[in-house]
Amino acid sequence: MKILVTGGSGTLGGYVLRELLAAGHKVAEYSRTAPSVPGAEFIAGDIFEVEKIAEACRGRNAIIHMAAVPGPGRATPAEMIRVNVAGTVQVLEAARGAGVGRFVFASSGAASGFSFQKRLIVPRYLPLDEEHPAEPHDEYGLSKLQAEMACKRYSDAFEMQTICLRVNHNWYLDKPGAEAVVGTGWARQLAGVEELWRKRYWKVIMEPEGDWPVPGPPRPSNLLWAVTDARDAARAFRLAAENETVGHGVFQITADDTCSLEQTPALLSRYFPNVPLKTPLQTFDSVVSHAKATEVLGYSPRYTWRQGDFANWMATQNPND
Repeated sequence: MKILVTGGSGTLGGYVLRELLAAGHKVAEYSRTAPSVPGAEFIAGDIFEVEKIAEACRGRNAIIHMAAVPGPGRATPAEMIRVNVAGTVQVLEAARGAGVGRFVFASSGAASGFSFQKRLIVPRYLPLDEEHPAEPHDEYGLSKLQAEMACKRYSDAFEMQTICLRVNHNWYLDKPGAEAVVGTGWARQLAGVEELWRKRYWKVIMEPEGDWPVPGPPRPSNLLWAVTDARDAARAFRLAAENETVGHGVFQITADDTCSLEQTPALLSRYFPNVPLKTPLQTFDSVVSHAKATEVLGYSPRYTWRQGDFANWMATQNPND
């Protein structure tokens, strides 16, 4: 397949480009900065450059749209909505005009409402799935939910395939991938992999009640302790781009387990004692369900932060630091 990826030079973008290339797809990346992934064609441009994005879409079998403001605190609310909502519509329209029938949108678990809010939000039930009411409490989640609605509109009006992936809390846990991430997107401020791991993941695991300023990581309880290995997220994007049956769909993408050292039943007893469970949750089971993505897209997480490069590094650290 010939696939265009917008925003492929971002932190997750490199993983997606590598996944697509490894699967044998012909990949072009459209953004303002070149990716560090050999083998992908680079097309320089902004998603609001109408003629450029229209030309970039021509001849493609699928579009993966990742270009966005990646979280609150990185733009004004108005600019967030402009880029993440109007920008998505711009790429949808370019895809429609070019006759591209398949569009994959990089949404976020924040669209559900469990993200960067300052207070704990109580879900109606758990595990959280795509049928749970989506009530964003920050402008980032709002922008992702509105963009999902725009995707549905294009499916309804023009019979485009639109697949929205609510990726929950990307972590870059393999050392080669994390090394590629450092110096891109929001990770430009980081000095190296160890700083990424310590500031973004170690603190979340070891100090779960910490309250770090935006755009740092939110409290794990606000994210329902969800986490997704970027390698799994990238595979979800590939599976979505290859899917031929979904008209329009929203899918939660997450790991099998939480990002907590405390077992899930204990977490629920402390934070959500009165929330009904649709299915039993044991040991470290994730409280965000990927069952729909597994059934429809064939997605199944292969990785956990408890094993691998990050886990090996974490074992060498002093918990009292």
